[in-house]
Amino acid sequence: MGRIELGFEAMPMPADPGLTLTAYSAAAGTPAADAPRLLASWAASTEPAEPAAAHEADRA
Repeated sequence: MGRIELGFEAMPMPADPGLTLTAYSAAAGTPAADAPRLLASWAASTEPAEPAAAHEADRA
């Protein structure tokens, strides 16, 4: 992927002093905007994940 340049905005959470929500974004049509989509496609699965309990039941 290389370097991805993103803009960000930090927003303090008034209900929880000391916590901050940080939102990152990339300008539309830039390589930085395409990079998160590509990374997400690598993580996407074509088959739904089975819970670990389902595998345990098969072994019993």
